Amino acid sequence: MSTLLPAPVVDADLVLLGPQPGHSLGPVADDWAAIEVWLAAVADNSSSRTGETLKTYRYHLAKLRWYCDNQLGRTPSTWSAQDVKAFKTFLAELPPAAVTTPGAQSGDDGYTPFRKQPSASSQADILRFLHALFKALHGSGYIRLNPMVLMKTGKPRRIDTTRAIDLDLYEYVLAVLDAAPRTRPTERLRLLRDRFIFICLRETGLRASELVGATMLAMQPLSDPKVRRTYWVLKVEADTAKGGKERTIPVSTVLLDALIAYRRAFGLAPLPDDAERRKAGPPYGLVLSVRTHPLVLSHGGEIKYAADRRYFKAWRSVTTRMGLHEIIKERIAQAVAQLKVDGDHAVASQLSRVSAHWMRHTFAKAALLAGQDMRMVATALGHASVTTTMIYTEQDALDQIRSWEAEQPGKVAQVAQEVLEARQA
Repeated sequence: MSTLLPAPVVDADLVLLGPQPGHSLGPVADDWAAIEVWLAAVADNSSSRTGETLKTYRYHLAKLRWYCDNQLGRTPSTWSAQDVKAFKTFLAELPPAAVTTPGAQSGDDGYTPFRKQPSASSQADILRFLHALFKALHGSGYIRLNPMVLMKTGKPRRIDTTRAIDLDLYEYVLAVLDAAPRTRPTERLRLLRDRFIFICLRETGLRASELVGATMLAMQPLSDPKVRRTYWVLKVEADTAKGGKERTIPVSTVLLDALIAYRRAFGLAPLPDDAERRKAGPPYGLVLSVRTHPLVLSHGGEIKYAADRRYFKAWRSVTTRMGLHEIIKERIAQAVAQLKVDGDHAVASQLSRVSAHWMRHTFAKAALLAGQDMRMVATALGHASVTTTMIYTEQDALDQIRSWEAEQPGKVAQVAQEVLEARQA
């Protein structure tokens, strides 16, 4: 009679958690190497050469890795649903040790990827990144279970139509910018460059990534044979546009004047010409830095002085959203400070929230309120559907009101005139 031996005891966690054999990511040393394989695929699959998705993912990955190394003590492949929940709680209430010490730089003691407590929308962005990460690791067979399968990550942010700057306040920002000191050689360059940035965002509705991804050659002439006139347009190439959707935006006279003044300050021709198109090397970025590239003379030797490199127009470009964000926030901060000096603290508080994306909303609302065709505005913004553009005007609600009023006049309650006057006072 044979004796049945007890089955070996296997820790279920060792089987279900951690890297799995036979995954499709190839030879990887650890979870972080596996994630690098995924990020390389993200870059390869992106239709945009700006790489904004990859930059955003790396920004969030740094936070995740800091949490794993300094709080949890385990890497992502070992996570369970409880670990995901704990990370969500961590993001909602960062412990003091998780926030960078003021003034600390990368590599310093006290530096972390968290500069401040993430806002609710930033927390949602990080969790959406984590969802994409675990979906990829699970889909490739690297992990057997997806710990986020039970968690609702939320939809991408909906357009907030309140995030548009009042046009008078926009003009105030430009006025403060124009009044800024310009005693040093680079201050005038910065002023005219920054003025162009604000006007370009306001007049075109470009996304920040599209502006920093564009070159000077994006400004192009376009002839209309019907009226026999040639106009200036701004071409958003497919490899810089969100979703890879190429589009062309008319350039206003206000924007063209700002461009001419800005280019002249940097020693360039008033407008892009054939000589600039034939220039050796990459074209100038649409947003130039006041810093220059090192230059080596054809007969050898390097031009050492910045003033000399500026003479040769060896300009660098601002190529990241973060770089553009810092320019805009610096100018906004100057206007906010002036408003506080003037005693307009409520307006200063409102202005302090403004970012590059507010200019996009401002363009959309102003264009629609001025009577521009909604489809034309949608085209300029690069919206895949006019339904997205309709959000700026509450068009669905207006269509319902007009239909009801046509059939039953007086059905919809109206705001009394005295109430309107009081709200506008």
